[in-house]
Amino acid sequence: MAKTNRFHIKKVKDNNITVEEERKYRSPLALFFIRNGVLIFCVSLLFSTTIFTIAIYSAMANVKESSVVKYESNGLLVNFDGSDSTIVNGIPITDDYAFKVFDSSIHVNNYNVGVVIKIKEIALSDRTIVFYSDNTALIKYKNGGYSKVSCVNGKYGVGEKGIIDSNATVLDVDGVIRDNKDLGISILYLSDGSMEVTKGNTVFFVRNSDATNNDKLFYTNLSGVSLPVSKDNYRVYYSDGTIKDNNNLIVDNNRYSVREEKNIHNNIKIIYYENGYAEIIKDGLSVMVKKSDHIVYDNNTLEIVDNSIVEMDIKDIMDIKNITLNNTSTEALHYIIVLEETNNYKKYNVKKRLANEFIRFNIYANGEKHYNNILNNNLKNSNRLEGVSLINNTYLLCEGSIDKLSSTSVKIGMWIDYDTITNEYMNSAFIGTVKVYVETLN
Repeated sequence: MAKTNRFHIKKVKDNNITVEEERKYRSPLALFFIRNGVLIFCVSLLFSTTIFTIAIYSAMANVKESSVVKYESNGLLVNFDGSDSTIVNGIPITDDYAFKVFDSSIHVNNYNVGVVIKIKEIALSDRTIVFYSDNTALIKYKNGGYSKVSCVNGKYGVGEKGIIDSNATVLDVDGVIRDNKDLGISILYLSDGSMEVTKGNTVFFVRNSDATNNDKLFYTNLSGVSLPVSKDNYRVYYSDGTIKDNNNLIVDNNRYSVREEKNIHNNIKIIYYENGYAEIIKDGLSVMVKKSDHIVYDNNTLEIVDNSIVEMDIKDIMDIKNITLNNTSTEALHYIIVLEETNNYKKYNVKKRLANEFIRFNIYANGEKHYNNILNNNLKNSNRLEGVSLINNTYLLCEGSIDKLSSTSVKIGMWIDYDTITNEYMNSAFIGTVKVYVETLN
């Protein structure tokens, strides 16, 4: 490199000054990086390592604390609203108390229970849209399909011209119509467990199928909602046996007068009676509600739900699993939900296994309830799950079928039976994982 005849001071020590020829001009900033390169590299490496470590720790912590488990199997999307792991080691309770606790956990989420009435109906060339009093809608396609459309910001998610809001949740379901010929009632059963009930001008929607339906009676079990089935002069007969005689009600041969009348939105009138009943009237529609305190409304919605139930902290007495099964295939599927027991209790610092015969569980699926089941149906040595090698104890919890392109919800609650457990099993636990197996129905 050619000489530049330019010098700069390199070092000053005591009375000695060292100068260095500057063979190439460099700015002070460049000289700083050149002279301190090793130090800068070490600091950068340490900083990068720290950031990487923090990122990995955060990711692992989030995985550990994840509250939702999802997976897909043979076209079935499985969604646990919570963990699929189960630890049963709480306080033993009676079956009656377990019934109340589990029932409360169902009704606290009113989106899957309760009744709403029809507000209006719009007929288009290829579909009919029914608008309900909770701002949801049901689209009935002429080709036989159905779609449930959620509300968006307190408004209908579909307009009267059939345009669906992009933010609305749309659930495509199958449906079958069955008639109660004795009462003249038509019931549309949808594949997600809900149903629409029709008799003349009266149409209401039940968010589940929890209803009594036979040749003499029809009413919803939670709130006692019924509808008029016949009329004789001034008397109107309802499907639960209630009789309206002019402005009075006759229930079990007792007569009750009107206590109060209210006119609310959408031309809806509510008549409250002395015995706690209420009648909801809307443009020729009439439903009778046995538990009038279940009628909840605001400025633009009306629902018939049990609003007296408050959320409970039940994790210490019952382990509850909420599972949504969504069949995305074009074939019907058969599913089995099991509880697979761990084979390594030491991993969880559990010294004593809780015997499975002391564990009870409740099932709620598609509006049907099955209570006080014993955890004793072990599939480990059976051929129920062909092609699946069961190494651990695997107990059957629930099974059913799902129509093509439809979904269903299953709630499972497990607890320790107070009546049968002994002191021998204090400080014991049962640990397992809830799993879903599926097969195609040909």
